[in-house]
Amino acid sequence: MLGLGKLESAEIHWLVRIFATKHSVLGGEVPSTDFALAQHRAMMVIYPSSLLKYVLEVCIFVVALAATKNLVHMLLNEQTPDMIDAVRRILPRSREVLLLTVEYIAVLAIFGGVLIVIGSSPLTSKRIHEIVLSKPFIYVFGLVGNGCLAWLLVPGAIRLLQPQGTPMISTEGRRLGTAFAVGTSASAMALEYVVSKAESGLIFEKLWESGAIAVVNTVIVNAPQVLLFIALTLLALQSTAEQKSATESAIV
Repeated sequence: MLGLGKLESAEIHWLVRIFATKHSVLGGEVPSTDFALAQHRAMMVIYPSSLLKYVLEVCIFVVALAATKNLVHMLLNEQTPDMIDAVRRILPRSREVLLLTVEYIAVLAIFGGVLIVIGSSPLTSKRIHEIVLSKPFIYVFGLVGNGCLAWLLVPGAIRLLQPQGTPMISTEGRRLGTAFAVGTSASAMALEYVVSKAESGLIFEKLWESGAIAVVNTVIVNAPQVLLFIALTLLALQSTAEQKSATESAIV
């Protein structure tokens, strides 16, 4: 994501600066003569920390989805929304949250691996490399990938948003959930483009200013996700009501 990417870039520069600075026995600091070694050490820290942050980010995404469902239920039941209680109610479904997180990461890893292989494989021509690494292709690939991702994960997401033991969502509901996800992805990409264009004209004198703007931009770019969470929650409620009605009709 745009904001997180800029924060990670700032983290890399900070680590390189630390590893490229030596403390003198006489006091004070002196620059290191081996800048390549400093870069290597910084990346050895960044790689595992980036992986951990990515896993946490996906887990937070899934928890936010479940928490949004609980908040929507509170509003529909005319209760005062309570974020702490909404998160607490997720605990009995922790296993499902973890499972959806692992599935999410696995599918993203597959699509990301395909893109890397196509873009860097020596078996593909230079022209194909250029096309694959171009922004238009990445955006289109991202939308297609998000569509496939949604189609695979919507059943698990809806199951998390429904009471335990509820039958699987219908094919029509799965299509609708996928359409919501693709529309959200397109909106996020459009916002990211607008935000990046606006930010390109700004000049920051201090690192914290750039970091603060990155956080604000991250919130803006991810705003459509909230609407997606609400849409999936309403879809889960509708699916549960339809299945309950069908069950009662069958009994009668």
